[in-house]
Amino acid sequence: MTGNGDDRLRLTDLPLVPVACAMCGSDEAKVIVSDPPFEVRRCGRCAFVYVSPRVPDDEIHRIYGDEYFQSDCPSDYGYGGYLEDAACHRKTFRKKARFVTRFKQSGRLLEIGAAGGFFLDEMRRRGFQVEGVELSPRACAFAREQLGIETIHNARLQDLDFAPASFDLIVAFDVIEHLADPFTALRDMRRLLAPDGVLVLQTQNVASLAARVLGRRWHHYKHLEHIYHFDPDSMRRALAEAGLETLELTAGRSGKYISLAFFIERMRRYNRIAHLLLKPLEPLGHLRFYVNPFDEMLVAARPET
Repeated sequence: MTGNGDDRLRLTDLPLVPVACAMCGSDEAKVIVSDPPFEVRRCGRCAFVYVSPRVPDDEIHRIYGDEYFQSDCPSDYGYGGYLEDAACHRKTFRKKARFVTRFKQSGRLLEIGAAGGFFLDEMRRRGFQVEGVELSPRACAFAREQLGIETIHNARLQDLDFAPASFDLIVAFDVIEHLADPFTALRDMRRLLAPDGVLVLQTQNVASLAARVLGRRWHHYKHLEHIYHFDPDSMRRALAEAGLETLELTAGRSGKYISLAFFIERMRRYNRIAHLLLKPLEPLGHLRFYVNPFDEMLVAARPET
């Protein structure tokens, strides 16, 4: 993929390095999906699922520049026109907000991977004091200029000096699978939570029926960016090792609103004939509907006492 201008990231130029299991350190693994140069591996010791080779830790942030939210091929990398599809994101995050506010109704909120700030805006309307962390300069600018959210930081979480126990609620939707070290990130989130605080995560479930049936065509196998694949057992284990108690883990509220245009584009990954048959519907691409293939987990946790 190439972009507009000399400064745009060339994904094919990013280095790749082989890695061992990030959960237990073992390099013994079974390959469950081969998609050269990438392999999706299941650890032979702890059964955690990860991608190798991958972009080195100190280069991963380069993936999430401005082009990430305006991808030329979103079925393989990033999103196509994410910031322009505000209506879908607002409806999705209103639904997410109803889940989140079952556990925490007010206070100081931090969103990690805040994108264009749509969830922050929804929670601000509900009375929360909001802050966000986002790597894309373009997405941060959108949140500030279009939504008036000044408390969004174009940085990595580890680069910011938040005080311990300073947030009542931390959320990270579809983020943890992208992080170079999700286990350290969970410990950092635990450190930032107030004693009665709540952490809400969403990530894909590699043990879901959709993942097992679709195999290498599963839409969450985007190997450059989705470098870890949790299931309910590994998710609970990772939270416990970070000092967090799982309150709820559900697939029932993990869906999202999508446009018909998004659906047609994603069908290219599954069935090219179906994709071609649907293309005449592209003039109706603005139509929106809710989908939930039950292949993601929405998780709430709190600090262990």
